[in-house]
Amino acid sequence: MRVTFWQIISRGLRRRCPNCGERLIFGRRMQLPERCPHCAARWDRGNGFFLGAMVWNYSVTVFGLMLMVALAALRGWLSPGLAIGLGLGIGLLFPLAFYKWSWSLWLASYYCVLPNELPANAGQKHPALRQ
Repeated sequence: MRVTFWQIISRGLRRRCPNCGERLIFGRRMQLPERCPHCAARWDRGNGFFLGAMVWNYSVTVFGLMLMVALAALRGWLSPGLAIGLGLGIGLLFPLAFYKWSWSLWLASYYCVLPNELPANAGQKHPALRQ
């Protein structure tokens, strides 16, 4: 059965496999398995594929959280010491806590752009390319 764009988005936001919808299972060391344990969809797409998850993690950390702390400090809502402490805490701890989410969002964004790479959609033309 074909996986739609909105199913991929929904599954990414819920940390589920973009192909079958089952939960992604990470190892003890927070490593994404090579394949989905339920549908055997392969996650590693080659050298450098992990960089997409790193971009998600970095972007949310810096542009989402650290920027809010900096703006709150500039507006006078936080003291400089508290802002530095929050910035250090966010910069060191949040990427670890967000790691699984960043992988889920990266897989969802990748498969939204290339939906035919999903085994469930293999061999089907992208809706935008149909004539």
